[in-house]
Amino acid sequence: MAMWTTFWSYFWGTLTVVPFLGFPLVYLIVYMVKRNKRLAGRWAVNITNFLVIRSAVSAYELIWPEAMSAWWWVSCFFLVTIVLLGWFQVKLKGKLSLKKVGFSAWRLSFLWFGLVYIVLFTTGIIKTMDVV
Repeated sequence: MAMWTTFWSYFWGTLTVVPFLGFPLVYLIVYMVKRNKRLAGRWAVNITNFLVIRSAVSAYELIWPEAMSAWWWVSCFFLVTIVLLGWFQVKLKGKLSLKKVGFSAWRLSFLWFGLVYIVLFTTGIIKTMDVV
């Protein structure tokens, strides 16, 4: 039992440090089960998005432990993005589709939090090098 606990803690730790490793893992698993490349790609992007958000939050809390929780920043990002995308959609098309707005916000979060993760990761490395 202790071996499995150790394995899972190392596995999740690795995916927290390198969240983009989740993409090929999820893609291969879903493709082997479903034999559908498009579905496997969608699942891989969605799961990797969760991993990237979690990694960015972990890096933020590791760099600035006394700062406000990073989950507030994540929530604010989604709220502001959904409101802005909804406003643009109403201006352009005259109607609001929450499904499309939510999907677009989710995809934009992949790009945004991927960039935030890379910046925080390099900031953490530089901050750690200053201490040593």
